[in-house]
Amino acid sequence: MTDTPDDADRSDESDTADTFSLERADDRTDVAELFRELTAAVESGRPVTFSDDGQTVSITIPDRVVARLEATSDPTTDHPVAELALELEWDDPDGSSVRITDRDEGDATDTEPTNGTERTSRFEVYEDTAGEWRWRLVHWNGNIIADSGEGYASRFNAERAARGVMRNAPTATIQRRD
Repeated sequence: MTDTPDDADRSDESDTADTFSLERADDRTDVAELFRELTAAVESGRPVTFSDDGQTVSITIPDRVVARLEATSDPTTDHPVAELALELEWDDPDGSSVRITDRDEGDATDTEPTNGTERTSRFEVYEDTAGEWRWRLVHWNGNIIADSGEGYASRFNAERAARGVMRNAPTATIQRRD
């Protein structure tokens, strides 16, 4: 990275952890491209950048990294789900290897992007006033375009339901009910 923050650039909240999370439905080819991009960044030491409609993260992965891989499967549910998680951890004494920035408020528009950049919709999982967990699908412009329609007993179950929609929506068809 060309800019390294010094203590004068940091806010008083520099001791709090920032988090960027991105989850989207992709086919295997798209996931392979994501891994190729990560591999090239790790091998070259260059930053890799990811964006959603609200934040951007730039990550420079150092020479020494601890990698953890976890695979889980839950065949006991109505819709069995398997998950693979990859976690990378490293020492970051100056706090400069991960930079999370919020999108400027002035970037929000009501028109589709035309400059080749992709804005993505997102699933939000939240606890409602009755203490149940729900999901909603939010368009990149902020409009809610779908919701769970029911509450779930746990955040995990609401996230599982949202992942089910992500998996099934790419193959869904429109059927007219007259």
